Amino acid sequence: MSSAAGAHPLEDRDPEEGEAIIVGDPRVRAFPDPAAVFASDQPWLERLLHPLVSIELSAFNSAWNGRVPLLSPVEPEEGLLGENTAAHHDDYACENWISFRLDDKSRVAFLGQRRFFEIEDLEAAGRPRAVELSESYAEAAAEFAATRTRFARLGVLTWADKQDPTRPREGWGFDDVLVDALGGEPGYGNWAEYPPPAAFTLDDSDPATPVLRLADGRPFTYVAATSGYPWRSHGADAILVFFEPETRTVVFTFDWS
Repeated sequence: MSSAAGAHPLEDRDPEEGEAIIVGDPRVRAFPDPAAVFASDQPWLERLLHPLVSIELSAFNSAWNGRVPLLSPVEPEEGLLGENTAAHHDDYACENWISFRLDDKSRVAFLGQRRFFEIEDLEAAGRPRAVELSESYAEAAAEFAATRTRFARLGVLTWADKQDPTRPREGWGFDDVLVDALGGEPGYGNWAEYPPPAAFTLDDSDPATPVLRLADGRPFTYVAATSGYPWRSHGADAILVFFEPETRTVVFTFDWS
């Protein structure tokens, strides 16, 4: 059926849904070793970003090599990532957006400034709140380690027992979904309300889904999205990751429902 005169040809199209990835899928590895995820000259990334899974890029294009991680930032406690560090925003990191370069060993290097992350900024400035935030970081690290322990024992993701986080929470069930959506299209969410940093642009010409592009127009491939829980008790409702193959740029943004 032809579209009505003057109507956008994609007006009634829904975004293409991604594939839910369960335990055992060879394209996705849970709890990759941080030493194999982060650039060796940026070891400080390990405490800031927890690697949930790594995703095989050849699943999208047989000519692509390597793996892209899905990273869950420990920040923010409230609000948005980077909300309190505007002085350290740049072309590669701004409120609710961070970007990386993927090397030939599948390690990512952060392209923004180290002090984009609030705990790094507070510590560099010697501010008392750094102590408070470091306690939250320690709690998040303990939660993530406990989830890894449960996964190693049970083979599935579970919520933590409130008394013993190494055990699953009774009555909350088991979840074998590691990635909520692999591929497809991201569609519009509140993440798209926040402009990306200047090295990128968000093309909203398609009413069904935005397309992330480099500033020169080259498009990113939307890789995946998943929630930051139950990996930890607190996290984004959706962590979205995009990949541009020519520059091997990896971009993350976050949806908070």
